[in-house]
Amino acid sequence: MRVCYILALFAPFFVFTEKARAQNITRAEHQNRFVLTIARSSAPIQVDGDLSEPVWQTAAVTDTFWLKWPRDGGPAPEQTEVRCAYDDRFLYVAVVAHDTSPDYVIQSIKRDVGYWDSDGFAVVLDPTNTANNGYFFGVSPAGVQTEALLSGTDGEMDTNWDNKWHVETRRYSDRWTAEYAIPLRILRFKEGQGDWGINFIRNDLSNGVYSTWARVPFQFDGTDVGWTGKLVWDVSPRRTKGNHNIIPYATTAVSRDYEENGAWKIKPNAGLDAKIGIGSGLNLDVTLNPDFSQVEIDEQVVNLTRFDVQLPEKRTFFLENGDLFANFGIPPVRPFISRRIGLNDAGDQLPILGGLRLTGNLGSDTRIGAMMMYTQKKDSTPARNNTALTINRRVLGRSRVSGYFLDRESFDGSERIRNQSSRNAGLETVFISNNSQWTSWLTHHRSFKPGITDQNWWGNMGFNYRTRGFSWLTDVLHMGKNYYADLGFEQRIENYDVVRDTTLRIGYNFVFNNFSYQIFPKKPETSRINYVEFGGELFTVFNPAGSLNEATNELYAQINFKNTSELAIGVSPNWANVPVPFKFDDEDDLTRCPALPAALYQFTSVGTEWSSDYRKRFFVSVSAKAGSFYNGHQYGGGFELNARIRAFMNLRLAAEYNRLDFPAPYCDVELFNLTPRVEVFFAKNLWWTTFIQYNTQADNFNINSRLQWRFRPMSDVFVVYTDNYAVQIGNVKNRALVAKVSYWF
Repeated sequence: MRVCYILALFAPFFVFTEKARAQNITRAEHQNRFVLTIARSSAPIQVDGDLSEPVWQTAAVTDTFWLKWPRDGGPAPEQTEVRCAYDDRFLYVAVVAHDTSPDYVIQSIKRDVGYWDSDGFAVVLDPTNTANNGYFFGVSPAGVQTEALLSGTDGEMDTNWDNKWHVETRRYSDRWTAEYAIPLRILRFKEGQGDWGINFIRNDLSNGVYSTWARVPFQFDGTDVGWTGKLVWDVSPRRTKGNHNIIPYATTAVSRDYEENGAWKIKPNAGLDAKIGIGSGLNLDVTLNPDFSQVEIDEQVVNLTRFDVQLPEKRTFFLENGDLFANFGIPPVRPFISRRIGLNDAGDQLPILGGLRLTGNLGSDTRIGAMMMYTQKKDSTPARNNTALTINRRVLGRSRVSGYFLDRESFDGSERIRNQSSRNAGLETVFISNNSQWTSWLTHHRSFKPGITDQNWWGNMGFNYRTRGFSWLTDVLHMGKNYYADLGFEQRIENYDVVRDTTLRIGYNFVFNNFSYQIFPKKPETSRINYVEFGGELFTVFNPAGSLNEATNELYAQINFKNTSELAIGVSPNWANVPVPFKFDDEDDLTRCPALPAALYQFTSVGTEWSSDYRKRFFVSVSAKAGSFYNGHQYGGGFELNARIRAFMNLRLAAEYNRLDFPAPYCDVELFNLTPRVEVFFAKNLWWTTFIQYNTQADNFNINSRLQWRFRPMSDVFVVYTDNYAVQIGNVKNRALVAKVSYWF
């Protein structure tokens, strides 16, 4: 049986590999259609947005951009010119973005915020030209910068990566210009390589379109490094020396824990981060006594499932090349998520003493990652050493084979505590066709804990097919009940029994299907509609013996209008064979409010959502949902109102309300989540953000107010105030005021 299962898992990989062999030159042919040469500048370039330097008069130019979205194929209505040059330290890019109606949309002047909803221009770089990973450097006409790391799968962006680079813009009556200087030392590339992957993306919101220099089909992201053109150097670039940065910090915190009847405490602190370039492609990150007090708090969500939700990593130390560690598995099951480092099993914070992280390219086809973080003892949680090792090897063009090993060890002083180790290992194969239409995968993962030797693995296989106007994804998974992801996230194994206050672990198998189909107007120039999309998700979970565990489905229709507004309607038929009693409120009195019983439920809901033109200074989205819910009914909705007050203030007010009505003797539940946000921009380097959250499900009212002054590139002063209250009784939980200074040497 196991042999048949393994053969079945590998079958799609073998089939698609044969397709790959027939398409080996597809990407090369595409790149040969879009070639830009780059030559050394003979004179210094002043980065000021003024393109009058002699080098820009003689440099090779691209002057034809092609529509990418909301339709692909023809030339962009407003064209863009791009030129490139270099010297020993920088890659320079000069941009002329023609615009006959320059009423630019600028969502924010805060770095890394609102880029895709603003007018802008971006450079996509793949220095190794392997379509494995890359870099993104974007700018708005107001000079607002956005940088990101790109993964080789769909061009996924990680905007949490920060680094020093320079760009200045100028605005004219019929165009705007941008002048880039990207330090070669922040890019990971192989010396002697004369061909880089490159593409350019233009956001033209007055016309409601996005265009690219190297053509990218509608169904793929413009940031997909598999669709870049080619940047040809006259002389292969060399690595620059001095790729080392030290970022020390100092903080002073004043805080009080009211729930513990604590007194006010003053706590000074200091530490540092360091970035050290090793060779031509590796980067060593070092952190000592890290502090993440300036990191924006998590946005609370209303959870109407019976399982936990995963929150994103925001701590800067873990983000560069983070895909090497975080992309194993699939969203419901991640063997490793860095958020688990610095938290105990109950979710409470642990002090991090320090750590090391080595990531980057080992040759043109291999990426590696190694991480070691040490957390100190706190209360009953022992000190722990957390280790993660990964390798990613490119094969068959864009395809890859990758593996990982994770180890968490507990210590009492310098002695390792026996029988508390937790280890995980896994291997993944992913095939990506050279034209990106086909993707297939096969994975196998195991956990190793003392005394557990069976049902401790999971694996999945699947494929994704995408063409213009149609996509289909299928994934099949088996999960053993004794698989533990102590350094990761697993969503479904643990079923909490609210009556017995215990957790029942149940393995499962599932089949997931996702599909979409777009219909485009025959005359897009005159139509008010960009496209109409039909799609759905079909998710069926089975118990180990084959009986139904849960089926969650959604079918929807969506209209995308030329003015960027959208209207969608969907229906969700669901089945849930719940194995344990459960609740959706935090009422502890089970006599007054009994738990819903373990039973088979069938329920269906209908929902709709509308969002207005996001290019306007005021725009709104509204949603509503109603239907049956387990043995009761659900009514709910939400709205989000956004206002841009010129260039110095953004206001957002978001709210979500859900009412769950259950028959007697079960208690009804009302859940309300209110999240207003105010952002004030005094200048491009001085921002004040206040974020308020009122969440009845979490019984928390939170105020987080943060002032950030970027007094030098990547060097900051933060002043952060936080205040937490219990919603039901209004008592203060805790308060804190933190001042932090960091400096990038």
